[in-house]
Amino acid sequence: MGQKVERTPRVLAVMAHPDDAEILVGGTLFHLKALGWEAGIITMTSGDCGSATLTKQEIARIRRAEAQAAAAFLGAWYGCAELLDVEIFANAENQRRVVELMRQFQPDVVLTHSPVDYMVDHEETARLARSASFALSMPLYHTRQNTPAAPTAATPALYYADSVEGIDLAGERLWPQFYIDIGETLARKKEMLSLHASQREWLRTHHGVDEYLDQMTRWAASYGRECGATYAEGFRQHLGHGYPHAPVLQQALKSYSKSGSKSGSKRRIHQ
Repeated sequence: MGQKVERTPRVLAVMAHPDDAEILVGGTLFHLKALGWEAGIITMTSGDCGSATLTKQEIARIRRAEAQAAAAFLGAWYGCAELLDVEIFANAENQRRVVELMRQFQPDVVLTHSPVDYMVDHEETARLARSASFALSMPLYHTRQNTPAAPTAATPALYYADSVEGIDLAGERLWPQFYIDIGETLARKKEMLSLHASQREWLRTHHGVDEYLDQMTRWAASYGRECGATYAEGFRQHLGHGYPHAPVLQQALKSYSKSGSKSGSKRRIHQ
């Protein structure tokens, strides 16, 4: 009898917009790629509202290309659900789109937004990723595509990234269960994020922010101070009934996984 061939583990970041994966989990993705994992990124939208001067079609085309270039820099697969900015909702039609894309990649681990975040697009993406992860392995859940992807063999482990700025809706720290030290991968995370040039211009125009990379770096440094690292990304694992409880991500990155202390400063992360 032939030897059983072990499957290369696969991690999938399921995020709302182009650049969300880079900001929230980019350092962790580079760690996993270095360990031989296959990586993928799904965005719900192509960023069609991310401009003050271009049409929706023009900016969507630009941002989709930027997302594909950033994924290629990581060495990752990329897919877009082609929903619209500010109109991401966890409904049946959108669920079928997300399940179909996720089944195409067949993830073992899914990373998504915090269920509590600064904008509904992120929160609804977390709901879609949670529900889709549960449905992936159900053979009777049909995505109604002409040539649908096959169900997965099992439910993937599900993790929530830190919210933007690491805070809840009241501005209080939303504490991670654990952190991943990204000191070794921060430079590549920044380079990957820099490929989203149009978003930097949008933030400068719409929000008065002209520090795209520096802001991300400050957040990573703040998380690092909470766990004794120079830079870090925070995570919580979904441990509800029906989802894997094994600490897959923590074990894979045990050399970089750190616990934190809630006794530190209650400061807002961006300060």
